[in-house]
Amino acid sequence: MTSKLRVAGISMIRNDADIVEAFVRHSVRLLDHLFVIVHSPEDGTGEILKALHGEGLPVTLIFDDEPAFLQGERLTWLAREAHAALPCDFIFPLDADEFLVPAERAAIDRALDAVPPGAPAARLRLRTFVPTADDDADEINPVRRIRHRLSEEPKVRKVVLTRTFFADPTLVLDHGSHGLLRVGASARQIPLPPLREIALAHYPVRSANQVTNKTVIGYLAHLATGRPELEERRIAIHWRRCYEDMVVNGATHGMTERQMIAWFHGRPDVEARAGEFVCDPTPADDALRYTHLMRNDTYATLARFAENLVRKRPGHLDGMRFDHVRPGPSGDGTAAGAGRRRS
Repeated sequence: MTSKLRVAGISMIRNDADIVEAFVRHSVRLLDHLFVIVHSPEDGTGEILKALHGEGLPVTLIFDDEPAFLQGERLTWLAREAHAALPCDFIFPLDADEFLVPAERAAIDRALDAVPPGAPAARLRLRTFVPTADDDADEINPVRRIRHRLSEEPKVRKVVLTRTFFADPTLVLDHGSHGLLRVGASARQIPLPPLREIALAHYPVRSANQVTNKTVIGYLAHLATGRPELEERRIAIHWRRCYEDMVVNGATHGMTERQMIAWFHGRPDVEARAGEFVCDPTPADDALRYTHLMRNDTYATLARFAENLVRKRPGHLDGMRFDHVRPGPSGDGTAAGAGRRRS
C-alpha cells in the first residue's frame, strides 16, 4: 500500500563503516529518501556510501571536508535543503547508529498521523542496545550481533521535524537533534509532544576500536569548532569526560575488548543480568555487501583525521621571514631583501 505521507531522513555520518551499510538499507526501506552529509570519514565509510548510492538507492550524498563537528548547524541546513528538494511531511534526523522501530512503514505513518497540528516537531524515544557476553562474536553486522537493550530506557529523545518547522526560519536543531532551539532565544529547548508508538534502536558502542575513534576523534572534532567554553561544555561534557579518562588518565590502557565496552557504558562487565536487559533484536535481514571496504584501524583513522585538521588549519608565523640569500652585486652573498619583513 502506498503511503499518503512523504517522509525522509537526514544524517551526518563520519566514521561508522561497521554499521553504515546496515543503517542505509534499513532506512531507505522505511523512508522515501535519505540525505547524508558525508563528514570527512577516514575508515571506509565514504567508499561504502558511494557504493550504496551506485546501486541506485534513494540516497543523496553531500560531501563535507570540514574537520570540526558542527552537527546542529549542518543538519539544520540539510533539513531545509532536503525539504526544498523533496517537500516532505516529516523528516527524521538520524545518526548512523539509530534504526527506526518497528521496522514497518504503516506503523511509522500511524505514529506520525498523531502529531498535533502546528507542532514543529515531535519527540521519539531512544532504546539503547548494549553488547553482552551472549553476543555472537563471529557476526560482523552489529545490528544482528547486539541483541539486548536496556530494560529501562534512558531519558533521551530525538526529534522528527514537521512542515511547521520548515515554515519557521527561526527554528534550528539543537546539537544531537535532541530538540529544537529558537534563534535569539535562550539555549533551552522548546517543548514538543511525544511520539509513543515508534522509537529508535540505538547502537552507540559496538567494538573497542569504534569506541576509541568515537571518543578521541569525537572530542577533538568538538574542540575544532572553536565554540565558547560555556557552549562547548553544554554540548560536549560527556565527550570531554570520556576523552580525559581515556587519553589523560589512561583508564582504558591494557583493557580487553569486553572491558573497554563495559567501561564506556559505565558498567563493571558485559554480563547480561536478569532484569537489566531485554532481548529485543532489531530486524536486519539485509546481507552486507561492502564489508571489504571497512578500515578498522584506530591509529590510521586518527592519523588521517589529524592530517585533515592540520591541512584545513595552516599555521601563521608572525615573526621575521627572510628571503634566501642571493649573491649581491659585489658577490659577497648579501641579499638585497635579507632581513626585510614579509607580509
